[in-house]
Amino acid sequence: MSVLCPPTTYLPPIAKIASFSVPQLLDALTYLQSLYHPEVRGSHRKRVQVPVSNGEQNLRLRHEDDSELQAIRSDAFERSYSIRWLTTLITQLEVWHDLSHSEEVSLDDLGTPEPALAYTEILVQQAASLLAICAGVAAAGMITRNFMFGSIDGQRRVEAQLTDIPLDNNDYGSVGAQTWGGACVLAEMIVEDPERFGLDSSSQSFESRRLNVLELGAGTGLVSLVVMKLLDTLPSFNHREVHVVATDFHPSVLANLRSNVNANVSSTHNHPTSTHSITTHFLDWSSFSTTPRPDCLSYPFDVVLGADIIYEAQHAVWIRGCLKGLVRRPSDSTISPAAFHLVIPLRPTHTFESNTVESVFLKACDVDPNGDADLVILSKEYITCDAYGDYTRGQGLDEDVEYVYYKIGWFNARL
Repeated sequence: MSVLCPPTTYLPPIAKIASFSVPQLLDALTYLQSLYHPEVRGSHRKRVQVPVSNGEQNLRLRHEDDSELQAIRSDAFERSYSIRWLTTLITQLEVWHDLSHSEEVSLDDLGTPEPALAYTEILVQQAASLLAICAGVAAAGMITRNFMFGSIDGQRRVEAQLTDIPLDNNDYGSVGAQTWGGACVLAEMIVEDPERFGLDSSSQSFESRRLNVLELGAGTGLVSLVVMKLLDTLPSFNHREVHVVATDFHPSVLANLRSNVNANVSSTHNHPTSTHSITTHFLDWSSFSTTPRPDCLSYPFDVVLGADIIYEAQHAVWIRGCLKGLVRRPSDSTISPAAFHLVIPLRPTHTFESNTVESVFLKACDVDPNGDADLVILSKEYITCDAYGDYTRGQGLDEDVEYVYYKIGWFNARL
């Protein structure tokens, strides 16, 4: 089945909606969901495979041709048709629902089986939600998603709602306007194992010092917001001061980042009496060493995070320059060493750019132990993700997306 087709071609004809079955209508709604409210590609780390039920359909759009998909999504006529189709569906479903409760009409008269009527409320809810998306934010090229991450033992759960905005005239610099899989992967890893990222410790030596967290290329703010919300739930940070700084460069990206932070974090977080705070700020990696630092970037950071931020040849060099002035240098053996945690996808189209990480940051074993302190790769881990989650297995969408997770820190801070 070709899924890269417009709603006018894929959806059941408006005049014949009443003659289609519940599975067919669910198929159509899932198609529209994939088109106008897609999940983030490559954000599901592989785990034990979950069997796919026979009733599941191949309903997710393959995004191998983003330009064609974007053309369909931004087509005003196709969106208008989708709105009319959803409106008609909701009306028909409400008619079925009302008639099914009428004493004067039997199910036989409706020609609709009783099990199908049981799904009308679910169909109405899904259709109404999509109608709001198509008629509202999606009409402006915006997408709002809900993200949820939990620990493996089920003891922790962090949620965030983020808005993606359109890229500025295909400007590559505005890619942070959208949430990418690397941010989802890093956020999930942090929630599952905070201590691995220096974000959870019962050591008494931590309690008297503020924890400073920085995100480079924060984009929509997913990682920074997950960190802030996670630390709010950890007992070891109930009384410890925490400051998170989410940075980006492009004006529209930074504006959307601020909007997402304000929408997710209570204003009490940034109140003078609060011990936990989060702020956003402009940061140009290329000119970091030659421009005055704002107050929020004038102190050393214990944890620096970056997700999917290496997509140009100079990025690794610029980031290294920033890190040298921002990552806390080792000075107290009782304090866990600061580190930069980086997750990048292994895209075939950006192999050269991805390889710059290991040419700019040497491995610890390759550094002269008698030389000056330097930032090195302390560890490296490959991560494989299902493109669209376990539910696509066996449905022709068994794509994999690969990432690399680097932990980078000062050479003489290596444990």
